[in-house]
Amino acid sequence: MPQALHVHLLPTSLDPETLRGGTAVIIDILRASSTMITSLRNGATRVIPCATPEEATLIRQRAAPGTVVLGGERGGVKIAGFDFGNSPAEYSSAAIGGRTLAFTTTNGTKALLTALTAREILIGAFLNRQAVIECLNREDSGTHLICAGTDGIITGEDVLFAGSVVDGLLTSADHSACDQWTLNDGAHIARGYWRQCTSDPAADRSARIEKALLSARIDEAMRHSRGGLNLLSLGYQSDITLCSQLDTTDVIPRYHGEDGSLLSA
Repeated sequence: MPQALHVHLLPTSLDPETLRGGTAVIIDILRASSTMITSLRNGATRVIPCATPEEATLIRQRAAPGTVVLGGERGGVKIAGFDFGNSPAEYSSAAIGGRTLAFTTTNGTKALLTALTAREILIGAFLNRQAVIECLNREDSGTHLICAGTDGIITGEDVLFAGSVVDGLLTSADHSACDQWTLNDGAHIARGYWRQCTSDPAADRSARIEKALLSARIDEAMRHSRGGLNLLSLGYQSDITLCSQLDTTDVIPRYHGEDGSLLSA
């Protein structure tokens, strides 16, 4: 039986009831998804997504001293009194290893908290794209790729990643036939955008070089997206390059509703 493969271009475009029994992948490429993945890869014990800075601060106040760090942004800028902002470069092993990250951002954590009706919630980014595709290929329920957007506006970088996952699923060995998936219009749009931005990778190149070419094309596309332009205006151009790297980790943050935290799948 065909499985649903839906892309939601904004969290506000979906009815949370449609997520029940399915898998939601939260996408905020610039930069919350990439930062949460990097934090867990570099040894954070867990990430707790918070709706507000006050909620994150309260988590630290209730924890043992030195066990919780605060990370996040508003308007792309580090929150006053927090340890870190929303740049993946800040979350090194030395900074985050063995600690809990209480994390709040303008768009990404908000998108996650709108998807709590889903059976399973994962975090996806270019950094773990192939791992996400392989994980979704093993699922037997509908898949919902939820783009966080920026301040309620669709952003190209999130749609680009969603399209890359749709394309990967439709062309993978496990699901080679398109009729094994039921796509919504958002999925068709996102896949078309991915193919437009990354077309004609050199077929005779090695996989390593092809990955480098794709990362460069992703980087270029994101520098013209709404989120990318925001980061350029704030001086975070290096974060665009960091977030455009393909398949650097197999870590997939998975949400655990019983304690409201993300752990490595």
